[in-house]
Amino acid sequence: QTLTATVDGVPTVTFTASAEAGPVARLVRVNPDPQVAVVNTPVAAAPSVRAEDQFGNVVAGVPVAFSVAIGTGSIDGAEQMSNAAGIATATAWRLGTATGQQLARATAPGAQQTAFSATATAGPPESLVRVAGDNQQGISGVPVSLAPGVRVVDAFANPVGNVPVTFTPSLGSGSVTAATTVTDPATGTAFVGSWTLSGSPTQSLVASSTLLPGRTVTFTATAVQTQFDIDVRFIGDGGTPAQRQAFVNAAAKWRRVIVGDVHTTRVIADAGVCTSWTPAIDEVVNDLLIYARITSIDGPGRVLAQAGPCFINVTSRLTAVGIMEFDEDDLPNLIGNGTLTDVVLHEMGHVLGVGTLWSASGRSLLEGRGSDDPFFVGTVARAQFANINTVTYSGNPVPVANAGGTGTRDAHWRESIFGRELMQGFAKQGGMPLSRVTAASLQDLGYIVNLAAADPFSLVASLSYSFNVSIPLLDDTADLPLYEVGAGGAPRLIRAATRSSTRTR
Repeated sequence: QTLTATVDGVPTVTFTASAEAGPVARLVRVNPDPQVAVVNTPVAAAPSVRAEDQFGNVVAGVPVAFSVAIGTGSIDGAEQMSNAAGIATATAWRLGTATGQQLARATAPGAQQTAFSATATAGPPESLVRVAGDNQQGISGVPVSLAPGVRVVDAFANPVGNVPVTFTPSLGSGSVTAATTVTDPATGTAFVGSWTLSGSPTQSLVASSTLLPGRTVTFTATAVQTQFDIDVRFIGDGGTPAQRQAFVNAAAKWRRVIVGDVHTTRVIADAGVCTSWTPAIDEVVNDLLIYARITSIDGPGRVLAQAGPCFINVTSRLTAVGIMEFDEDDLPNLIGNGTLTDVVLHEMGHVLGVGTLWSASGRSLLEGRGSDDPFFVGTVARAQFANINTVTYSGNPVPVANAGGTGTRDAHWRESIFGRELMQGFAKQGGMPLSRVTAASLQDLGYIVNLAAADPFSLVASLSYSFNVSIPLLDDTADLPLYEVGAGGAPRLIRAATRSSTRTR
């Protein structure tokens, strides 16, 4: 810098001085920020600062220290002196092995520190890691409850997104939906859409990726036919072995249709609470308990049987305890013409709730009660009826019985439409198929149902079938009091019996 002194008529005098930078006051970042690099690799531009005094003049010879503030990376050449231009530059900044934000800093005595930021991204995919869905127990024909999933990770276990993963069932191991998907960008996870098990006892599902040849993850599952329990207890001798076998067959059939565990219910009640012959009970019922009795009701050819629920679980609103009663005078004829198992199956359907719980415990699944055209309004059953409705009926699906006594009408499918289907009101020789409509109506009630376990059924074929036997089941929904049972086990009456439990033609 220069300073001049002047006086008129006298030569000018000039003074000179050199201005040096003051002490360092700040470190100014000079490289790009933020940066992005793969984990465990150096960023493109090593940390670099310019040392300045308070007026922005560069300061040479300032000792600058570079260090890692956040992350597990490292700085090469961490100790540097600012050059004549005030610049100090580390040799390299290698990011740590974890993805996410990482920070480095530069410090110098008497100066404010400066920070450098970088985002560490995952490295290339290295392996598949099992996340969820292994070693499950599932129900044959029903998707497993937890869809299997994997995570793709790099060499440091960081999740890697946008990697295609394919889930392939092994031979005999059911089927999947959404078999191929890409991993989530944030979590690196990929899940199969669903895995439906076959009937094989042990099954497996393999996850693989074209970007990871030879590296797979295998999930296993054990298939069971059902998780729904039906405990049939006979009061009295229980009939002949052939008669008892009909109950065993019927329970097994319903357990193939209803596959999910629904509830456990503590029930405490005195003898005769349901009907005169039911015993006292104090136990925890798993799903369904049925008291069954073979006795004389009204002689041959009149009331074949009667059944219904008595205790329902307050949460699920499904039957916990019910009764089935069969006329011993009709059983030989039912065995002889091959209809006994179908009749038992039919009555067990009433215990489960078909026709008996449609309007119970707050439900409104039956409309038009007592009219010429009552119908069931459950959405799942209506959809299944629409799939098979190729006959002339054009009313409101699903058509319900509009004739008969109190225990027949409004509690069965309409026989003139459904022909020989299981839950219409007549016992028919030649087989009574349990249709998808009946199975679906149970799903509308709240059961977990496998529709594939229903029998093949056609309205046209059913109506055109010729039968040697067509016996009215005659008011077979027993008129029982209905109780709700909560956690304490004590029943609360929600519907009283309104007619005699034994009915005649």
